[in-house]
Order: sequence, then structure tokens, then C-alpha cells
Amino acid sequence: MTVSHMEEKVFGLSVNQVMAYAAVANVLLVVVLTAINVYYAWYSKRQAEATRAQVDASNRQAEIAEESLSILRNQIQLQRTEDLGTVSLQLKVATHRVEDWLKRLASDTYPQLPDEIKILPEDFSIATQRANAIDQVVAQNMGAASLYAGEAETNLNILRTQNPAQPQGWKEMQAKATKNLNNTRYKLHLARARWEAEVDLPEKA
Repeated sequence: MTVSHMEEKVFGLSVNQVMAYAAVANVLLVVVLTAINVYYAWYSKRQAEATRAQVDASNRQAEIAEESLSILRNQIQLQRTEDLGTVSLQLKVATHRVEDWLKRLASDTYPQLPDEIKILPEDFSIATQRANAIDQVVAQNMGAASLYAGEAETNLNILRTQNPAQPQGWKEMQAKATKNLNNTRYKLHLARARWEAEVDLPEKA
């Protein structure tokens, strides 16, 4: 007795054919997944490299910024040191000049005055501006000293036109000039004392 086996089919394909196609599909799936993994690994590497490059660039920018800031600080410190020296020098010179004028006016005789009367040094106004950037109180006292010095210059210019033979005329103007010079000296003293205390400079004339 002969038994015939009917081969099972799926979509017109035998079981062996289906299994063969399934095996091929699995291989292709593995290949595709492997390719995807390789791509993402490559992409992640590129992203990591780009991130590292950005970090390196940021670090370089930070280093450059720090160097620039250091240079700026040094420049500011150098400018401050220069300003401290300039103001200190101008205050000392101005004080000595006022003292000289007071000595000249201390005599009871008619004073010998120069053709051009200038009490404070030429750079005193510049020094006042530089002092203002560091200590406004010092600058205010220096500004007040300049005003009193200007009044004294006006008094001295008038005094120069007075008749030496008439003391009642020029002595009054001499007294006004002396008063304004004393006020100038006082304001310079206030400015100089505060300045030297703040910048820790020795009080040497």
C-alpha cells in the first residue's frame, strides 16, 4: 500500500522555500541593523568630535579673554600708578609755589611782581581731572584751590598797577591776595593730606 505525502505550501511556496526566504530575510535584517549601528556609531563619533572641537574652541576663547582681561588690568594699574604720581607731584609743586608767593607778599614794602602772574603749575588742571577718577573729594579740594588761586591772580594783577608811593591803595589789595593765597594753601593741604593717606605715600616735601 503506497501512501502519498502532500507537501504543504504557503502562498504557493513550499515550507523549505519559506524557511530559505526567512533565513535570507534574517540575514538582510542583520545586515541592515548592523549598518544602522555602524552609522549611528559613526554619527555619534562625529558628534563627539564636534563637541570636543566646540569645547576646545570655547577653552581657547576663554584663555584669550583671560589674557585680554589680564592685559587690561595691567594697563589700568599702570595708568593708576601714573595718575597717582602725577597728582602727587602737582600737589607738591602747587604747594611750594603758593608758599613762594606768600613769602613774596609778606614784606611791608611794595612787592616786586613779574609781568605774568601764574600761581598754580600748568598741568594742575590735568592733575585735577586724573584725581577725580580716583578720589572726588581730593579733586573737589583741588578745584577749590584753583578758584582761590584765580582770585589771588586777579588781586595780584590789580596790585601790580597800584602806585607804590600810595600804600593805602596797594596794601588793601595785597591783603586780599594774601587771604586768597592762604585759602589756596589750605585747600591744597586738605587735598594733599587725603591723597597721601589713600595712596600710602610718605609725606615728603
